[in-house]
Amino acid sequence: FFKQKTAYEILTCDWSSDVCSSDLAHSASSAARLAAEIGVLVAMAIWAANFTVVKAAVLAWPVLPFSAVRITAAGVLVLGWARLRGQNLGMERRDLLAALLFGVIGQGIYQLLWAGSLGTINAGTSALLIAVTPFLTAIFASLLKIDPLRRATAIGGAIAFAGVTAVAIGEGAGSFGGTTRGILATLLAACCWASYLLAGARVIPRVGAVAWTGWSMIFGGTVLIPFGAAQWMELGSPIPPPVAIFGVLFATFGSSSLANVLYFSAVPIVGPARVASFQLLVPFLAVVVSSIVLGEALEPVQALGGTLIIVGIWVGRQTRLPFRRGVR
Repeated sequence: FFKQKTAYEILTCDWSSDVCSSDLAHSASSAARLAAEIGVLVAMAIWAANFTVVKAAVLAWPVLPFSAVRITAAGVLVLGWARLRGQNLGMERRDLLAALLFGVIGQGIYQLLWAGSLGTINAGTSALLIAVTPFLTAIFASLLKIDPLRRATAIGGAIAFAGVTAVAIGEGAGSFGGTTRGILATLLAACCWASYLLAGARVIPRVGAVAWTGWSMIFGGTVLIPFGAAQWMELGSPIPPPVAIFGVLFATFGSSSLANVLYFSAVPIVGPARVASFQLLVPFLAVVVSSIVLGEALEPVQALGGTLIIVGIWVGRQTRLPFRRGVR
């Protein structure tokens, strides 16, 4: 009834090979589909707004304590919610070590690089750069001989990276730009997240997505706590301003919790391919939100780069490419 998932299917949330997923998608009423699609749109809006919210927060309060508090809190919330639902959160030693290592990389270091760069790079630019993560994942999978780099992915990746180049060239051209250091840090953050996704693809079939996400968040956040406390005390123990408190609450309950629930709840009703296509809205909406809230003007070269990135993502999604080897 349920077949074992390949790494590709896990990375792209593709459950179309399961009999029950397709049955649910066909039998769902139009009202349920509409509600699910509205939920996905809300999730995309939350994720898009998260770039602006986090930027405002880290500009008002130090990035280390902000990241430590919000990642750890999100991990506790996810595991607590799963425990209340009676889910098994136990993990074998090897999986726990993987959650520790890649939690530090994909949750801790990622947040430091991404959130830290928002002090020198604008929210819209950051969203466009982070959007190339799927192609970085494909490149890493090819280098590790997990999956060959397919032609559609390579073409889409080339277009997207051309867009990244355009965004980088536009750096400093106007209020939508940023520094070269901020751009490089954001791309490195995308690399961290890509490695985290690949590791999760190997572990999630054994432990489940909730356990992997919750424990990796707690590990990644816990490692940051002493560094966050040191920075906080070094700066004179500043009291978090309202914008930072709002940022922590929004990131914990919104982007890390509610958005994920809405997204994954819609998959069996709407279908994985259609749900995944909604993600193309995130960089565009992030640019719109940052322009309205932060007054970040969109320069023509960044508009060109953003368009290329979105086109590249669309091209790369035109082919469903299963991994040759199943997850062990």
